[in-house]
Amino acid sequence: MFAGVVSLIIFMLSASSAFAGHVQTELLTSVSSIELGKPFWLGVRLTIDPGWHIYWENAGDAGLPTRVKFTLPEGFSAGPVLYPTPSRFLAPGNITLFGYENSVMLMAKITPPANLSADFQGEFKAAVHWLVCSDVCILGNSNMSLPLGASGRVSPVNQDVFDGWLAQVPQSAAGNPEVVRVDMSGSGKESITVVWSHPAPQSVDFFPEATDDYNITNIQVSSSQDTTLITFTPQLLAGRHPGATTLNAVLGYNDKEGSRRGVILSVALPGL
Repeated sequence: MFAGVVSLIIFMLSASSAFAGHVQTELLTSVSSIELGKPFWLGVRLTIDPGWHIYWENAGDAGLPTRVKFTLPEGFSAGPVLYPTPSRFLAPGNITLFGYENSVMLMAKITPPANLSADFQGEFKAAVHWLVCSDVCILGNSNMSLPLGASGRVSPVNQDVFDGWLAQVPQSAAGNPEVVRVDMSGSGKESITVVWSHPAPQSVDFFPEATDDYNITNIQVSSSQDTTLITFTPQLLAGRHPGATTLNAVLGYNDKEGSRRGVILSVALPGL
């Protein structure tokens, strides 16, 4: 990884709230206490030193995904971990990376059990693992816990923090008023046309998911007036013979206020 470009240093730390190798972590909740039948949010906020970055769930050409695992009291369930829309970086050697600078929060919706007792008290835990890079890369991790109890009166906490990061989680084109239409075509070389309700954003990025069957190559993104065109080639990996496959991807951009936003795109690949 990053051969001839950066070296890899291993750095491990476990803490409830900690600074670990250029990354500070914090476990946050959206409620002051738990109300019967009311889901809430848990989130791990990672604050990254200037000049360093960590990685999205698909790291790109190099790097490692940032991962969070929530451990909950018995009867509680967690939805999928939500990743805000990443940014695109170029490393020496024309290596394309997908990730985050400055800060990011990875979140999951938590659902209490139906039979939650009125005097419930429990520990909610999160284990997070990351690779943070600049001219070197450092592996880090942190284990955190947060006590929460049940209550008949619940007040929201960290609401602005959660609202801000949830707005950056990619959403479907149908749920995004900025997108008028998405058209897809191609076989071998895929083409996606996005028509906006306003002039196309100045900078648009395409972030495909990691896949076991294809290497997504030759990604080209261009915009003109109210239209963005994305083309790419799904290159079949040696020894793979998939059937029809759906490739999920994120179209990332900054809105007119400069806030990061994302659109979920699902591309049908014919398979072999």
